[in-house]
Amino acid sequence: MRSYCEVYVRSVLPSLRLYLAEKLVKDYGLTQLEVSRMLGISQPLVNYVVNRRRRPKMLEKLLSMPQLKNALDKEARELALKEVDPSNLACDLCFVLRREGLADQIIKSLNYEICKCVNGEIRG
Repeated sequence: MRSYCEVYVRSVLPSLRLYLAEKLVKDYGLTQLEVSRMLGISQPLVNYVVNRRRRPKMLEKLLSMPQLKNALDKEARELALKEVDPSNLACDLCFVLRREGLADQIIKSLNYEICKCVNGEIRG
């Protein structure tokens, strides 16, 4: 049994960053180097994503949720316009997923069993 944070950081966040990288380069004209620094990923990885040489299956699964795609598009716009601090990206995206009710949908789609933490106690 895993915590939500563990699943999010290992399975979900990397795919979200790749989507944002592609969006920022293609739609907002940022350089691959700018995007790699902003998102904390390597420039060669940004290049692979932009040129569609790398597209994780997880990303396709996540983008099948229209609400999530809309939230990511909004986040990309805010990043491009420098309205949000990219150093808080992981937490900001997690907050959006939880606020929009997408976190539970994502966990269910991944077939993970998540432990519930209440007041520091783990409950299965």
